Amino acid sequence: MRFASTKALSFLLTAGIVFSSMPLAFSPSAQAAETSHITMAASVPSGLQADLTFPDWAGYVDDTLIMNNKYSFKAYKGQGELYITCNNLKSVKFFINGKQVDISQACNHNGKTYKLDISKWTVNGINTIQINGYTPSTGKINVKIPYPIVINGTASSVGVDQDKLNLIDTIINNDIKYGFTSAQLAIIKDGVMIKNTAYGTINAYQQNGTRKTNSPRVTTNTLYDLASNTKMYATNYALQKLVYEGKIDINDKITKYFPEFKDGANDPIRGKEQLTLKELMEHQGGFPADPQYFNDHYNQATQKSDPNVTNSLFSQDKNTTIQMILKTPLQYEPGTKTQYSDVDYMLLGLVVEKVTGEPLDQYVENNIYKPLGLSHILYNPLKKGFNVNDCAATELNGNTRDGAVKFVNVRTNTLQGQVHDEKAFYSMGGVSGHAGLFANAGDLAKLCQVMLNGGGYGGNKLFDKNTIDQFTKRKDSLPTWGLGWWREGDKGRPWYFGVDSSSDTIGHQGWTGTLTMIDPENDLVMVLLTNKINSPLIDNKTNPNDFLGNKFTTATLGTISELIFEGIEHTSDSAVNANIAEMVSEKLKLYQKETEKYDEKAILQATYPLVDTAITRAEQHKTPETVNYAEQAVSKLPKAADAAVVSQFKKRLSALATYECDTIHDLEVNKSYTFKIVSKNGKAPTFVVGTPGVFQSKLIRKNGNTYFYKITAIGKVGDSAGIYINGSSRCLTATIKAR
Repeated sequence: MRFASTKALSFLLTAGIVFSSMPLAFSPSAQAAETSHITMAASVPSGLQADLTFPDWAGYVDDTLIMNNKYSFKAYKGQGELYITCNNLKSVKFFINGKQVDISQACNHNGKTYKLDISKWTVNGINTIQINGYTPSTGKINVKIPYPIVINGTASSVGVDQDKLNLIDTIINNDIKYGFTSAQLAIIKDGVMIKNTAYGTINAYQQNGTRKTNSPRVTTNTLYDLASNTKMYATNYALQKLVYEGKIDINDKITKYFPEFKDGANDPIRGKEQLTLKELMEHQGGFPADPQYFNDHYNQATQKSDPNVTNSLFSQDKNTTIQMILKTPLQYEPGTKTQYSDVDYMLLGLVVEKVTGEPLDQYVENNIYKPLGLSHILYNPLKKGFNVNDCAATELNGNTRDGAVKFVNVRTNTLQGQVHDEKAFYSMGGVSGHAGLFANAGDLAKLCQVMLNGGGYGGNKLFDKNTIDQFTKRKDSLPTWGLGWWREGDKGRPWYFGVDSSSDTIGHQGWTGTLTMIDPENDLVMVLLTNKINSPLIDNKTNPNDFLGNKFTTATLGTISELIFEGIEHTSDSAVNANIAEMVSEKLKLYQKETEKYDEKAILQATYPLVDTAITRAEQHKTPETVNYAEQAVSKLPKAADAAVVSQFKKRLSALATYECDTIHDLEVNKSYTFKIVSKNGKAPTFVVGTPGVFQSKLIRKNGNTYFYKITAIGKVGDSAGIYINGSSRCLTATIKAR
């Protein structure tokens, strides 16, 4: 046996695991080749999953034999193509997933490259090529395999319950109805974009906190400020590409790129000269969370704003900021704990610029986004052909938190098309490794798909699967972190990724209200973009970072993720209905337990959409269960609830009723009463008592659509029971009292 190199052997062992799970294409009788769609290739992509020459694609003859003429690749059902070139071949047997495919046209034109449409035979996930029967035996065939792309399709085409996606629409739209701002949601399942939806308007509020009525609608092309999702889809993608290309190593020290990065003479914490790129990506670099370079009056010792202190690291100029970053004192010994810090990724972004010789925005836009055909991911959109109304607005009064925050040159206008993050805008000119990226959900979802594809998209390769594994595997100290990437781990981030996401799910969140989720096990991408901070502060004196938008269900992000998994798993309607009702109860717990009281009104305001959703669900399904849950939801609202809102809820519930009935509340023990029910649909009612042994009932007469029942209290004093019609609408709850 000829031995492979260590690298090749590692690859073959990995491939062998995949191959061993695939069925062989041999059969007792010859298989007729299926007709294929094959055409002369006008061009051939250069960024590929694989570029293989058969036989013996690994470059040598391995004694496992079966591996020499088989190869697996990632594809999705209903899409895919290969580029094949025959050399010195008259014929060959060519199999896709065990189906023999006719490629005689390519063999009849040796040396010419043909594009073979394989969408007829592909499946979701691992697919296999098998090539045998070379005539003559000295002939060869080259096969080039592009990466999958995202195609548009329906939820049902990938087995997702559309009703659950409709429920997501109801939740987001109801949130907006009662005060939330706007959103975009994109979902890709098994390579199919099954949802790409926009909600709300681009600027929801006036600067004084009243609702705007003349703002344009959000479209699927509207750009959102991604905030810290920039760290992944600009800086991490750039780093992953550079690592794959061998231009950097994650264990490189920062001093390799910035020799001046040294501990200060009086710095109490030492360790800068040993600090690595890996430690920065793990947020173990020793830096403070937010040194506020932009704030002229900030105390670096206390990490608090102080009008009496001049910021020793103040900068509103990129070149100066670089120097301030390099001289920022460490707060703890690198590698000893995890502390999320924007400085980590500001510095990593600068490393990318050093290595590439380009500004970060130019590098990622020209080398990552544009080659993939993604025109709606970029920095500084207002400087690159987009206008204000192409962008969802963020904070209403600049960076002032409605007047609570002041520093030199602070913006006071509603922010739209400019990055909200202060360090990115004032200190870095809008382009930083930690913030500044804008995108729409559709293009960002396609960029996320690169991670599921193994590092590429179509005919473009950014990095490989080994690099992805290196960046996304759990770090030693915490299962919820990779290199920059958030990980689900063992239910480590359910409030973002839901309780049903796989442990290897990755993604990130952004302060402006953005979430990305990539679940390899479910082959799922979700991008939820909101501008939740485009809303008034609830009380800027009590909490200058608590916006009204934060209180709504959409802003909590994880609810949307979980509902997607319920759609994948086809969770029963009963389970979903029960959870909606419970969400009202859980929200009101927050209202009732609030001790500071500054945000109780906002919590109550954010409860109305949940009640509305329960009613909407009843209006859509019209089942006894949904009607009952809707009635319960309305009944739970406290006395402080807006009377006009409650009145509308009750009016909608009344429209759902198919019967009207008396409202007797107290029945004397062993006494009988006449109970009247009016049918509004012409159907005879079925009288039901919720608790057995409390009341007896008997129909005594009928007059048109009016039915009269005799009710007798047979239980003991204090017993109570609900009286229902047809097991759904509860007319009343009656209690037995003493005579």
